Amino acid sequence: MNRNVTVITMLFFALAFYSPSCLYQGQLGQDSNNEFARFVAFTPRDEAPHLEQVYTESNIDSLPLPHISKRLKQSLSLQKKMLDMKRRGRTRFNVDGLKFTKEDLERTISQIEKYGSAAFVPLSEYFDTYQISGKDNRGSVLFTGYYSPVVSVRSKMDSIYRYPIYAKPKGGGPFPTRKQIYGEGALLGKGLELAYAKSLLDIQAMQLQGSGYVQYEDGSRYLFSYGGSNGHPRKSIQRYYQRNFAEKGQGVTLKTIEKFLREQPDKADEIIYHNPSYVFFVKNTQGKKVNGSGNVPLKPFISIATDTRYIPTGSCLIASRPIPRKGGIDYQMTMLLAQDVGGGIKGPGHVDLYTGVGQKGRKGTFLKDYGEMWLLLAK
Repeated sequence: MNRNVTVITMLFFALAFYSPSCLYQGQLGQDSNNEFARFVAFTPRDEAPHLEQVYTESNIDSLPLPHISKRLKQSLSLQKKMLDMKRRGRTRFNVDGLKFTKEDLERTISQIEKYGSAAFVPLSEYFDTYQISGKDNRGSVLFTGYYSPVVSVRSKMDSIYRYPIYAKPKGGGPFPTRKQIYGEGALLGKGLELAYAKSLLDIQAMQLQGSGYVQYEDGSRYLFSYGGSNGHPRKSIQRYYQRNFAEKGQGVTLKTIEKFLREQPDKADEIIYHNPSYVFFVKNTQGKKVNGSGNVPLKPFISIATDTRYIPTGSCLIASRPIPRKGGIDYQMTMLLAQDVGGGIKGPGHVDLYTGVGQKGRKGTFLKDYGEMWLLLAK
């Protein structure tokens, strides 16, 4: 009888600790009626406590712990190497009174690696956790997504693939606008053509993401990474289309605009040239992976782009991350690594989550919802 009681007690103990963690390993589209969704969904913002600083120390031992996956361990190892290579640049940080160093970030990675093999140990045993104030000073952090497009190209211009993708001209500018480049041929004959696409919107999609893959007719695939810009302000053609052509309540993506322009090609110049900004590219070796600003390969649903004034590259964070599903939003406790920067990411209330390559990665970019985040620092 005593042996049976012992077995039952052990089972209860294991379930009490492991069940929440298992729930946090759910995938996109998980059932919002489960205990996980009710447990993680954060307090309505008008009831949440006001956070006086960008980082407010808080204890999150009551939350289910994120899963330390093999992919995460690989990313942590790369992040440690990235920090080790950053001999120059910022090594000390002071974000609204919270002071830490590059060495603190390195120690945090080592602690996470150790923590991943430790059973039943509260997070607070190893780490100090600081909640990020977000957009409303109550912890609401906006999550959006970005990906690496795959654009079909040709090495030579033909009747279908007739739009050049350009490298950056030499010199300090001024550089031509998008309209001058494609409408007036401002860069023709300068030897800057890297490849030819069949759609200006394909090129613009790659420019919006900052990089992307191009695939040639023989199946070879090359990474085109960011090579600078023409210096003109970026204007959203999605917003322009929304204001001037979209039906009320219609969601707008580049695919929406592409469909519209097939039906009304006479509107193409008006819409596409609304954005004067142009991103130039650099052609990399075949098969190269997408690197963030930290010069390490980005991992889908682990790597994030941040405003480094508030969340330095190399930071490790825990997040209650929103996951879109049909009819609503679920939340997942996950660990995220700051490995990239984004021109449109401003302040501590917005991060951009890398979602992968091609159409599979593009699906993740429909994310635009609020969650919560905490910075981890090793004790």
